[in-house]
Amino acid sequence: MASANTIIVIGTSAGGVVALRKLIAAFEPSWPVSVFITIHTGKHRNRMPDILNWDSRLPVRFAEHQKTFGIGIYIAPPDRHLIVGHSATFLSNGPKENHTRPAIDPMFRSAARHHGSHVIGVLLTGHLYDGMNGLYEIDRAGGTTIVQDPEDAEVSEIPRNALARLQPDHVLPLMEIPNAIFERLAIQQRSIDRRSAQ
Repeated sequence: MASANTIIVIGTSAGGVVALRKLIAAFEPSWPVSVFITIHTGKHRNRMPDILNWDSRLPVRFAEHQKTFGIGIYIAPPDRHLIVGHSATFLSNGPKENHTRPAIDPMFRSAARHHGSHVIGVLLTGHLYDGMNGLYEIDRAGGTTIVQDPEDAEVSEIPRNALARLQPDHVLPLMEIPNAIFERLAIQQRSIDRRSAQ
């Protein structure tokens, strides 16, 4: 059973702070979305919610363990994998994946498992290959997959590795991604309206 809101999961690594600031600045506060972000920070304390709140019109905060989520943006805290449940977030100190914790793949996999076709998975700039397999799971579950165009990414490795693993629904420059998300939200709303009219 999926959430009433669309679930957007975003993964990134090197170059991700700048990319995230630009991306979420374009998210409309009226969008019925719960957004989850993993950026490779390791154990290091950081001020990611404060940084992203400068640009975001949706509230940004660190995800908390066993906390119900709603409309807004939730970030994996340092040294914890972010797990997206049916209606709550969970934090895990399980083994590192792809040499890092937090890692993108656990967040992507959990979102696909619990929310299926209601998920939009977005993979941005970064080193290595984290997120590649998780994005594949989102695709298998019927969700929408978006990869930043490697030519547009500050660090192209993560997008290039993802494109070697699957054919995403969209390969786009960063600033075209919000339009693709909006179009997907519009399609989902039309589907809801048709079901309501029956």
